Amino acid sequence: METGIESYLRFLKGDQSEMRTIVELYWDSMLLFTNGYVHNMPDAEDIAQEALIKLCVKRPKFSEEHQLKAYLFKICRNMALNYLKKQNRFADITPEIMEELPDETESVESRMEMEQSQRQLHHAMMRLRQDYREVLYLRYFENLSMKETAQIMRCSEKQATATAYQARQQLKKILEKEGYTGEDL
Repeated sequence: METGIESYLRFLKGDQSEMRTIVELYWDSMLLFTNGYVHNMPDAEDIAQEALIKLCVKRPKFSEEHQLKAYLFKICRNMALNYLKKQNRFADITPEIMEELPDETESVESRMEMEQSQRQLHHAMMRLRQDYREVLYLRYFENLSMKETAQIMRCSEKQATATAYQARQQLKKILEKEGYTGEDL
């Protein structure tokens, strides 16, 4: 399987066509993440595009996949916040939950239950503070390490870990209020 870092290293060596692979690998998640800030898909597309342009122009050196992904998300976050400042608006993160493609052997009933659970989780996450939503999104939907999450959020790893813990506790309370039991959580 092709990784972004392999493509990026080939891009740095002069293979311009490798940028297409990088875009294919990261575009959707960058767009989803950025749209959570700006709540406007065309603006999110512009910001994600600018982030990729910065990657092409600055050409930072990375040796691991997670470094490249974290760099792109950090650029998107900073650019989205700058955009909001310019627009003189403040927005909460509204990460959309990407629906998993169901296994063909799953019954329609189990897929419906999964979709209902995802909607309930999304609804519960929307009730969290922005920093809580952000840390949960980066950690569990983008699978970034706590160190990478802290870098993106511009805080210490210890603060990010504490925020993640508090966010999980708050999410659990919200879900319990909505009728989830320990087995469901």
